Amino acid sequence: MRLIKRHKNRRLYDSELKKTVTLSDIKSYILNDIDLKVVDHATGRDITIPVLSQIIGGTRGDFRRSGVKVINMIIRKGGVDIMDMFKKLALASIGAANLTAEKLEEMFDELVKKGEMSEDERSRAIKEFLEKTSESSEKARKWTEDAFKNMSAKFSSKYNEQIAQLSGRIEQLNVRLNELERKIEGK
Repeated sequence: MRLIKRHKNRRLYDSELKKTVTLSDIKSYILNDIDLKVVDHATGRDITIPVLSQIIGGTRGDFRRSGVKVINMIIRKGGVDIMDMFKKLALASIGAANLTAEKLEEMFDELVKKGEMSEDERSRAIKEFLEKTSESSEKARKWTEDAFKNMSAKFSSKYNEQIAQLSGRIEQLNVRLNELERKIEGK
């Protein structure tokens, strides 16, 4: 598994290649089936999902253009696993709010240092932001889970229907094969 470290200056560093990489490089790793993990260098916290969310959010046009590839991948992977992946990515956007909170705290710390904000104002502002973010995150999480349960159920039923159709077709082919074998043996 490739380890990518994100430094305080938000640069990404590939520990294996020992060089700085971009989000495009990480996207390329994913497209080439290279497993990776992104960690915050200072805290060691796993931030893979928020970083991957940035890639998806920043490449909507690319994602639309590659729609056929995505559909092919869904078919190959069996659908339900892909739906689970999309669910995790959607929930990752909620995790991105945590990164925003960190940046907000850093910004407020700077304002306190400069004397433009008191420590009490900083605390109140952060508390208010976290409360609103928590409420929004919970609503988004519930909506996402409900939506993906519905989508997954629809996808599973369609997938099961296709399996039943294929099973029926295989049975027909077996009957036909047996008939042909009997004809060949009878000659």
